[in-house]
Amino acid sequence: MHTRLGVSALALLFVCACGGGRERSPRVDVSITDLRLAQAGVLEQTYAMTLRVQNPNNFEIAADGLSFSVETNGKLFARGVSNEAVVIPRLGEAMVQVQAVSDTSKAVEQAMDFQNFALDGFRYRLVGRFFSGNQKFPFDYRGKIAIGR
Repeated sequence: MHTRLGVSALALLFVCACGGGRERSPRVDVSITDLRLAQAGVLEQTYAMTLRVQNPNNFEIAADGLSFSVETNGKLFARGVSNEAVVIPRLGEAMVQVQAVSDTSKAVEQAMDFQNFALDGFRYRLVGRFFSGNQKFPFDYRGKIAIGR
C-alpha cells in the first residue's frame, strides 16, 4: 500500500515538474476603446474601431496584420482584417485603427434582442490574432456594458 502511494506521489511530482517549466505561449491583450458607425448601407454597415493593444511579453512585436471578429451577446456581429503594420513595444501598448463589417441581418437580429440588453447588459467579445511574419499572437477579450441602470 505504501509503495503504491509513494509511486503515485512521485508520478504526480514528475507531471507537475514537467508542466511547471512550460512558458505560456506569447499573446497580446486587446480591448475596444471606441466604436463608431462609419457607413450604413442597405446590405451592410462599416464600423470604425479603435483597439488598445497591450503587449505583456518581454519583447517587441512588429505586427504586419490582424484578423478579428466581434460577438454581441454570444452572436457574431462583425468581423474585420487589417494589413497595417504596427509595433507594440515590449511591456507596452499601442492604439490601432481598424474597420469592422456587419451585414444588415446581424444588425437587425441584435436590435430585436435590445430588450434583453436593457435587462442583462450588453455583452461583447473581441477575438482574433495579430500576425508577425509566421508568428501569431492570439487575443480574446470579453466585456459588458450596463444599460439603463
